[in-house]
Amino acid sequence: MSQEQASNAYIVIHKDALVGKRVELWKECTTIGRSRDRDIFLEDLAVHRKQASIRRTDSGYVLFDDHGSGDSFVNDKPICEQVLNSGDQLLFGNTRLTFFASEGTRPFQLPSSRGRELYLDKTPDPQATVPAHLDCINKHTGNRMRSIELMSEITIGRSRTCNIFLEDLAVSRVHATVHKLPGGEYELLDNHSATGTFINGQPALRCVLHEGDSVQIGSNTFVFRHET
Repeated sequence: MSQEQASNAYIVIHKDALVGKRVELWKECTTIGRSRDRDIFLEDLAVHRKQASIRRTDSGYVLFDDHGSGDSFVNDKPICEQVLNSGDQLLFGNTRLTFFASEGTRPFQLPSSRGRELYLDKTPDPQATVPAHLDCINKHTGNRMRSIELMSEITIGRSRTCNIFLEDLAVSRVHATVHKLPGGEYELLDNHSATGTFINGQPALRCVLHEGDSVQIGSNTFVFRHET
């Protein structure tokens, strides 16, 4: 399974305030449960703290019942280990989710998360003739996991209202802002975050980004690219 194919998979949650929330499966292993240290936190008393995990394998995405209690379901059948197919219905406690294997099945009206830009209802910048991107880097392998095209202004943080949502307790709710300057350059502004923003390993409150700059926010690393 190629990196591009792998990074396109995601799930959609169908419960209470999270109805329609899209969560991308960009990690090798995505953990699910009622503990806040899980990648996907489900605020459901019927869900175990460490309920399940979805792992990327050569065979595709596989759901594992981590708790071992037989109450992780795929298409209403209890499973211990199950290869997932696009459209499969997952059930943990009282929370139902749908797995989608590729971007081609994406319901575009839904918000995205786990680091993909939230550009719904926003008008593209007509002056943006030279695209700029933040490439999300795997901290273990150094490989690019996905690329996020920048608009004239984006916010980065732990709030789901941010354009780039990072579910990371080391990240402030609205951690940083990147905006385009009149001359076409992009500037990053740290919004008085608790843990700071680092450019090429150095703490930065305000910095014009240059090609290849490394941006560290919490445990997340991005590389800035501005095509010319």
